[in-house]
Amino acid sequence: MPELSRSMMGSALGVLRDVKASALVVFLDAVDDWRFWKGSRSGKRLILVTQKAETEKALEPYRKDVKAVVRLPMVRLSRLAQIKLATIMCITEGVIDSSDKVVCLTGVPSSGSLDTIMVLDLKSETEVFTTMGISRDLLKKVKPAVIEAVLSIALGLSSEGREGRAVGTTFVIGDNEKVSKLSRPLIMNPFKGYPEETRNILDEAVHETIKEFALLDGAFLIREDGIVMAAGVHLDAALEEEGHMPGLGCRHMAAAGITDVTDAIAVTISGSTGIIRIFRQGKVLLEMERPGMAVENGAKGA
Repeated sequence: MPELSRSMMGSALGVLRDVKASALVVFLDAVDDWRFWKGSRSGKRLILVTQKAETEKALEPYRKDVKAVVRLPMVRLSRLAQIKLATIMCITEGVIDSSDKVVCLTGVPSSGSLDTIMVLDLKSETEVFTTMGISRDLLKKVKPAVIEAVLSIALGLSSEGREGRAVGTTFVIGDNEKVSKLSRPLIMNPFKGYPEETRNILDEAVHETIKEFALLDGAFLIREDGIVMAAGVHLDAALEEEGHMPGLGCRHMAAAGITDVTDAIAVTISGSTGIIRIFRQGKVLLEMERPGMAVENGAKGA
């Protein structure tokens, strides 16, 4: 392991002890050899994070030696997005509590070096993300692979747009029956009448079709198992503007509103900034900047 990574790991373990944190979240993909953590006396407080299926498989024999192994979606993530997404997945899976203090150690994937340490007091954290509304059943009711597929599509649309145009859209995942009652079609449903196996978001062949329909007004409705039920849907459960975050437009109020009155998750892409947001129980749980956008860019968009 390069000297910088070795030094960063030692510093992170020291911070872990000093602040009495419950866990050290380590992004393994920043270094070439994921085994660098072995031999740590704080192994039982380590949460090992990877985006690679082969690394997750190789870690299987070591699960008993660490606090947890977490696999993130295979999408392009900045350092801060890695931390945000890993922390929320850990909370929803019961690995850590929303009132815990955690230390995060990360770096750019495949750069060969860990270079960033961050300490999060989840009980009071608001700058990175809010833990309000996060419950352990978030990933129990919706397959993690479905969320991964939606995020992969969303990050692609955010980064590249479609046909030279910026794209803003919404994906509503789960609690389909109730969501359908609180929404109405803006157009004839382009997915109606097709066999379920041809409209499953877990099939990458469907992704291009979804990206094409993302140019339409309205939201996508996706069942818990990944079946795309409808596109071009108007959500009727928007929050009142005074009850929502300032600076966010109708798309985000609709996403907040539908998740406030159902058990669904909503993922939005801002048409103006490309920022991706995950909504749960009427709150923004997570924001991820457009790939390539500076992390410190705080712009908001509708």
